Amino acid sequence: MTAETLPLAPPSDELSSDVVAVLYLYHIEIDPHLRNRKLIPDSADPSLMIKPPLPLQLRFLFVPLSTDDDRNQLMLGRVLQHFHDTPSFRPIPGSPLGTSRGGAPAQLRVRFDLTSYQDLAQLWSGLSRPFRLSAGLLVDIVTIDSAWPPKKCLAPGR
Repeated sequence: MTAETLPLAPPSDELSSDVVAVLYLYHIEIDPHLRNRKLIPDSADPSLMIKPPLPLQLRFLFVPLSTDDDRNQLMLGRVLQHFHDTPSFRPIPGSPLGTSRGGAPAQLRVRFDLTSYQDLAQLWSGLSRPFRLSAGLLVDIVTIDSAWPPKKCLAPGR
């Protein structure tokens, strides 16, 4: 699949006939377990401290769009199988993932999101689309570096 056949977009009637599925980012939340971390040493200069990156969880909806229901089920099964077998990845084509100056893992995890049928139905209702075969995927931890510059901090006890 390519960016043309699997766009990052909500499901709609305006999609090209070449599109076989969509991957729709529908929710972003801060990871509650990593939210309030202390300052971390700057990897370039340990005498400086940096604000830790903002840790995010991204929720995507994967929707196969074939008119053939058997093909849709097979495609969805293969996607779930892939992320079951390979739940994390390090490189993004063309460049490696960064570690947010040492404040984040060097890989992303992708797993099946245990979204209830009721939540999926509400999501489809919010999109003003009829319910379709789909699955939620959770990507974590995606980090956004702080824009604050590193700062000198006094050593404890001084």
